[in-house]
Amino acid sequence: MGRRRGAAWLAAALSAAALACSAGAPEGGGGGREDGAPPAAIDPHAGPVSSWVAEWTLLVFAANDVRDPALVAAFERDALEWQRGLGGSALFRILVERDFAPSQAGPDGAPNRPSERYGIYREQRFDPSSPTPEDIEEGAHGAMALGETDTADPATLERFLVDGIRRFPAKHYWVVITGHGDGWNGLADDATSGPDRRLSIAGLRRALRAGADAIEQDIRRRPGLGGPGTSDRFDVVQFDVCRLGAVEVAASLEDVADTMVASQEAMPDAGHPYSALRSIAQDHLGVAPRVLVEEVVTDYVRSYVPGVSTQDRAYVGTSVTSVGLDLRRMRPLVDALGRLRSAVRAHRPTGFTCAEVQALAQQAAGRAGIVRERGRPAALRAAPGGATPASRTALDLIALLEALSDPARLGPGAALAPRVSLGTAITARAALSVIGRPHFWTPAEPSGNALLYGGQYREMVSFNPDGPFIVEAQRVDPGTATRTRGLSVLWGDPLDLLVEGDAGAPLDVYRRLPFETMTGWTDIFEACLKQAQACLSWTPDLARPGAPSPCAGLGVD
Repeated sequence: MGRRRGAAWLAAALSAAALACSAGAPEGGGGGREDGAPPAAIDPHAGPVSSWVAEWTLLVFAANDVRDPALVAAFERDALEWQRGLGGSALFRILVERDFAPSQAGPDGAPNRPSERYGIYREQRFDPSSPTPEDIEEGAHGAMALGETDTADPATLERFLVDGIRRFPAKHYWVVITGHGDGWNGLADDATSGPDRRLSIAGLRRALRAGADAIEQDIRRRPGLGGPGTSDRFDVVQFDVCRLGAVEVAASLEDVADTMVASQEAMPDAGHPYSALRSIAQDHLGVAPRVLVEEVVTDYVRSYVPGVSTQDRAYVGTSVTSVGLDLRRMRPLVDALGRLRSAVRAHRPTGFTCAEVQALAQQAAGRAGIVRERGRPAALRAAPGGATPASRTALDLIALLEALSDPARLGPGAALAPRVSLGTAITARAALSVIGRPHFWTPAEPSGNALLYGGQYREMVSFNPDGPFIVEAQRVDPGTATRTRGLSVLWGDPLDLLVEGDAGAPLDVYRRLPFETMTGWTDIFEACLKQAQACLSWTPDLARPGAPSPCAGLGVD
């Protein structure tokens, strides 16, 4: 795209929407009330309490109100998989709340199919407002019609979680969220409510906090439902959405759930296979949630490995990644990243420049064999599956720490630029030690974790036992030797994060995150942010056609 004159064209172009995962908008607000707002009203659709105590209650929040036909079809397959594949029993209770796409008609053929809430018992759906299905001979098949719901409103998720927790008392609670996702910029888009409607991470945390309070106050105080082996919050939060595997997301949820399953990359439309979760219901009652997280992560990645996957679909062979995190152990890593930020600023009072940020990102990705989402699509609009501002400014955390701690960056004769201080290298290495990732196999280190299944798959579980990483798995493309990783962090071209939209600039959303509050992370590249701000306000000097532009190196031609 040729250079155009003035700042107005640039701000207007950069504000073009880019929906997470498929096609969306870099909107960070998400509508609804932020964390700290009054609790949601009592759910008018709450059902009766089950007479059974479940081993597990699985709560599926299906934010399926999207406009992408391929994703709509994938969500239909997911719904059948929950029903037929997971089954549901008195010991493994399943409650689903599903919003539908604008294109989906209701059972009577009318447009705008209303949202539904239903339980699953012995592969049959039932209306949770009816008596529990095990109490009547044939069960009460069907679903509860909720009317149109807004999945971007935290109160919608909050009501569903609290109802499911109270209705299905259990020793363990597992939450699955499906739909669109865009890392720290939010998830659970709602197309019917508006093109820019997305659940903010603050709103997600608020809803999960309300659910955790219900577990602690309404469930764990009951005889037989508390004590050793139980948690007073969610055992697992699983994101079957794109790009929620970000340190910023994990830091936001550290006090509302014990573990988290997510991917830092875009996910195929087919998402998780859910087959590993069936073992909870059938084969492994009483197994620790941490073990089940390992199984779910590795099962997801293996399902995309040709020759190993049992699926015969076009998406098999896609490079995917997933990570399982112990959120109770996140704080030492977050604190270590805060110390890294301080070490960088001690050596560089204004942090890294944009050229240095880009150099570090390229070197880190190249060394780790990662293909980054780069470049702005035509007219700065993302095609389905295209990059978003949040995804373009995300880099694998371990790859970045490895680049910053490289001894080749130290001293006046450093072989790599940009140079860093000894303090920066030491604090980056300390953060890596908190994670404690096992070595990869290389010809020089044959004892490392090798690629399996024809060089397509890698699984890692031997992390620092006191660190937050439980498991990480990757499907590697053997043709290019590229791979993805487990957990991302903000690092990259910040230009379009600064452009104001209806809900403010995405960078404003980032700065409200607990991770930024705890670490001051954006200070690490303050100089780059200032350059991006100067680029947005720059007007070419017609009298000096050769005058340098502050936009140089920011991908604006």
